Amino acid sequence: MEVQSVATRLLKVSPSVRVVTVCDMNGKPVYSARSKRVQNLLSKKESKTSLQVAARSWKVRKSLARKLGNCKYVLAEYGRVKRITMPAGKNHLLYITTTSAFDHNRVIRKVRSFR
Repeated sequence: MEVQSVATRLLKVSPSVRVVTVCDMNGKPVYSARSKRVQNLLSKKESKTSLQVAARSWKVRKSLARKLGNCKYVLAEYGRVKRITMPAGKNHLLYITTTSAFDHNRVIRKVRSFR
């Protein structure tokens, strides 16, 4: 599925979905879309660093998959936002932020319906 279409569909899940980014396994953004209702909380440099850390962490999880099984998603909950990281094929990650009160399972179910 085209990344732009995925991002658009995820933003429509709820007004609580803030940002959807597709990045490669090095944390380099391929496509990013932000809800018109929100402002970025991080600078461009901080966002880049966050994507790179998420990608590095995903590589570590992949190295443990033989023993633990494949990682399905990772949820980081902060005071102001939730960050969901999920695989998007073999070579990309979905990096999605929502409001902290949002039921993140709605996004996870939507992503799984794409497969």
